[in-house]
Amino acid sequence: MNILSMLGETYWNWQQYVDNMGGENASWVGTLLGIMSTVLWIVLALAGAAGAIYAVYVGIKMARADSAEAREENKKRLINIIVTIVVVIVLIVFFNSFLPAILSAFKGNITPEVTP
Repeated sequence: MNILSMLGETYWNWQQYVDNMGGENASWVGTLLGIMSTVLWIVLALAGAAGAIYAVYVGIKMARADSAEAREENKKRLINIIVTIVVVIVLIVFFNSFLPAILSAFKGNITPEVTP
């Protein structure tokens, strides 16, 4: 069972979120968020490709290293590259998919009650 669906209607992209939550005056916001979402997916592809190429380069450099010290330094670089790629991918997927779903699921359910 989808936990977010229990809280309300969920929208898994920014365009749906703005269309259903933003009203009539927010049409330019939907366009802007749609463009930013597309740019983020392109950045994801470029970061993944660049990271993979650099990881291969560091791996070759590590394999060709003459001393154990150089191997350890390149091993640390390779670990940092992998962690960075994973973090970038997780953040972009979160901001493009999960954040609109979370915001739309909780829309109207978190408003505090004011007692006179």
